[in-house]
Amino acid sequence: MKNSDMKIIAIILSIALFFTIITSNAVSVASVIFLAKGSTQTAAGEGGDAATNNGGTSTDTPVVNNGGTSTDTPAANNGSTSTDTPAANNGGSTSTDTPAANNGGSTSTGTPAANAGNAAASDDPVLADPYAAFSKAAKAIHDNAVAGYTKKGWQAVEGDLQLSKFSFLSSTLTNLIKGFMTEESAAEEKVNAKGSQEAKDRMPASDCSKDYIASATAEKKGDGYVIKIVMKDQVNPSYDDADGLVRMSKEFLDIKDVVKTVETDETVSKVVSKIDGKINYKAYTITAELNSKGQLTSITHYGLGDINANLTAVAVGDLEASGALSFNAKYYDFKY
Repeated sequence: MKNSDMKIIAIILSIALFFTIITSNAVSVASVIFLAKGSTQTAAGEGGDAATNNGGTSTDTPVVNNGGTSTDTPAANNGSTSTDTPAANNGGSTSTDTPAANNGGSTSTGTPAANAGNAAASDDPVLADPYAAFSKAAKAIHDNAVAGYTKKGWQAVEGDLQLSKFSFLSSTLTNLIKGFMTEESAAEEKVNAKGSQEAKDRMPASDCSKDYIASATAEKKGDGYVIKIVMKDQVNPSYDDADGLVRMSKEFLDIKDVVKTVETDETVSKVVSKIDGKINYKAYTITAELNSKGQLTSITHYGLGDINANLTAVAVGDLEASGALSFNAKYYDFKY
């Protein structure tokens, strides 16, 4: 392969950093190093630590499947100190995403029966206000670790990455990115004991303003309930926000960390001189099961992030990339 072709591929691989920054994968970084130098060697598969730690030291990063240890996503610890996850200043900073910017819509806080004035539903506090019931149960763990549980998180590429140039490489790059991620079946299980700091840190505060909630519904399931919370779309949420998605999830990518990595990493700056992007989280959904005591028995998270990146690459010029990642998590095996 010609050296000029190698440079082009190096630039394309740099786009992969945008999508794989959540894994902070050393393979993608090493590939750019080798290709930028015109090397034909294959990068070694070494795992790395997360770059998205918002100024803190993180030992809890999104999972990768390249021989490293699978871990959790960055944590918004809402004031508590975590040894596993970066701290989010949820109370000291102001969110740049106001409810008005989050694709406004009506907010439902009950089941159709409750909203229709059904007497049985209105007498049941969970059916009457599903969001409050979920928030109370989750926040009790976040604040006081009243229960232990197991958690695992993973990400997936949804469809092919689209490139404004070199579109013939879209499928190849998509497969490359998929190889950097861990499927649900391979995600590491994090066991968090009742009363432990880990149990607090890995459970989101789950107390965002209802202005960010598109709907919250509940239905009876045996002696318990199934609660479904759908959030309004939010563009570029941050772990520094005071409200919104940061209060509900530890499973998303903060765009400012991507920009910081590209701007400050000497390897990336050899092929990319500028980058900006937008991540639109659409209908981030949390599904939780509660028992008759109002205690959690399971939680699942699913969030689809539509990503658009604009970057200026050395020797090629402006490039645009778009695609989507899904962010997933499961909390289970609760022990009160």
